[in-house]
Amino acid sequence: MAATSGNVTARTGRTATRSRAQTRERVLDGALEVFVERGFGRSTPEQICERAGFTRGAFYSNFSSMDEVFLELWTRQASGLITRVRGVVDALEYDASDGRSFEQIVVAALSGLVGDVSWHVLMAEFGAHAARNPGLAAVVTGHRAALRDALRPMIVHGLAIHGREVAVDDDTLGRGVVAAYEGAMAQAMIEPANPVPARLALELVAAVIWSFSRER
Repeated sequence: MAATSGNVTARTGRTATRSRAQTRERVLDGALEVFVERGFGRSTPEQICERAGFTRGAFYSNFSSMDEVFLELWTRQASGLITRVRGVVDALEYDASDGRSFEQIVVAALSGLVGDVSWHVLMAEFGAHAARNPGLAAVVTGHRAALRDALRPMIVHGLAIHGREVAVDDDTLGRGVVAAYEGAMAQAMIEPANPVPARLALELVAAVIWSFSRER
């Protein structure tokens, strides 16, 4: 009887954990939709919960603030980016000898990343918000550094496939790639119907990586 009771308790705990995780994901999905429609600064927990199909309590039982919600969304987006880039690097193993340049391969492989500029609009808005809050700015800086650290080994491997190696320090490489990408996407935010800025963002990423490398 005791063993059965323990099993039931364990199953109940796992079910509660899954339910909480699912609720959290639904709140995040609702938040993303509301942020895209209204902007980060004009969105409220009530609007997010309404979109997710929950009461206000679901928000505060999972998140302490709107900032935390956005940072969690950012973590989710970054995880998807890392997965996509890892797939690109794996593909380079097979595509390196097909006659295309490093830039052409990178642009073709990453083209799906810039189909919707709404996330970049939100990032720009949240960046301005964080810039006015030193504590939040420090958290954002940490998130950016973690993403750069996660991407660097893949960049190194992708270059190695083409017989090259990184010729600058990690910070310069990471910031250079981000600056090129975000600069071009800033134009794409203003011209969402124009495909040129989004395509340029990927071309610049490839060009910056290549320019910061040398033959091995």
